[in-house]
Amino acid sequence: MLLVIGLITFADRDLPTYWGTFTETSTTCDPPGPRSTCLSKGTWVSDDGSIVKDDINLDGSVGQGETVRAAYHPGGFMGDDVNNIVHVGIWAHAGLWMPWVMLAGFGAITWTQYRDWGRAAAYTPRHRAGGS
Repeated sequence: MLLVIGLITFADRDLPTYWGTFTETSTTCDPPGPRSTCLSKGTWVSDDGSIVKDDINLDGSVGQGETVRAAYHPGGFMGDDVNNIVHVGIWAHAGLWMPWVMLAGFGAITWTQYRDWGRAAAYTPRHRAGGS
């Protein structure tokens, strides 16, 4: 799955990125409490004012009623227009690197486990002659 996401985002890498300002209008947390996952909705306006997106989700965090710089990537198979989302700076191009980093991490973990299982299978305990 990560490979497919990585290939799709790589194919869409030349699509335009529009920067603008996201203003939070509501936050929903599920489940409510300190360990909840929260989703900020609001209005995003491009820097030149030509694109306005109401009731759009933010990939990142912002204080209640505050604003933050955010990027919008419309078009493509997994475009922000399809997913109704804008991204704060650090996540603006995460689709290009995040799937590959995660795939490399899973590969390293799998290789380490495979190596350790091979060592465990090859291990033969040695016992002293005479039963002790």
